[in-house]
Amino acid sequence: MSYSFAGTSVLKGELKVRFANSDARAKQLAKLGDTDVNIVPLPHAMDKAQAVAYLLESGFAKDILVRAALEAEVAPKVKAKAPRTVKVRAKVAKPKAKVKVDRTDATEAEVDVLYSAVYGNQ
Repeated sequence: MSYSFAGTSVLKGELKVRFANSDARAKQLAKLGDTDVNIVPLPHAMDKAQAVAYLLESGFAKDILVRAALEAEVAPKVKAKAPRTVKVRAKVAKPKAKVKVDRTDATEAEVDVLYSAVYGNQ
């Protein structure tokens, strides 16, 4: 989008960079509660980046706060991403083989032999 006017104003103590296509915007901002409204005509229709570059080069930003606000306006804006919740579905693993136990009494030696067969010598 291109604009014919650009400048700054202060709203609730915060310096804002303003863009408009009519000088009536300055009156509207003052009516809405903005103070220190300073909107100037641009030499030709410009997008926001061009308008900010023009304001910086033309001496509009004599105050360091105005310069900082203009530079922040054209700086890339990075939105913080909200953390996402990921839902995972997992199937319960079913055993492939069934083991039948015929007896429940085993000697310690038999248990040691089975243990080393399953887990190796440890």
